[in-house]
Amino acid sequence: MRWAPPTEDRVAYIAAHLRKQDAYEVFCSDASSPKEAVYGSWKDSPDCRCIDADDGTPVGICGVGPGGAIWLLATDGLLATKGERRQFIRGGRQWVDGLIADGAGLLHNFALAKNRTTLRWLRSLGFTIYPPAPYGPCGELFCYFERRD
Repeated sequence: MRWAPPTEDRVAYIAAHLRKQDAYEVFCSDASSPKEAVYGSWKDSPDCRCIDADDGTPVGICGVGPGGAIWLLATDGLLATKGERRQFIRGGRQWVDGLIADGAGLLHNFALAKNRTTLRWLRSLGFTIYPPAPYGPCGELFCYFERRD
């Protein structure tokens, strides 16, 4: 697994293969399609990068948008093997720690409360997770999360 620059091909692949839970989350949070969410997040985030699996297949895209809104959208390949899960967790921690060290100040967003894997990952990265509350046009339960320097 390696960090890679976001290219049109990588972004298109991720949008076409977005995990079901990510597609559901972006629909519930702002009524976006997978393509709208991936392309919009990419275009709106000055700090953005892709994640490629060991075989070079794009498996995720992440970034920080306006106001410190941190996000990740991925395919099922992101966590397909134990080795990739370990690499992703280690790489994610380095990325977030680096953002804080570089003066990000506040990193935050909302995550679907049903997505326990995401919430567990966010806790491992040092984020504080708040209790769920209705959010977005669907009124699904989301947890606000944040990490401050």
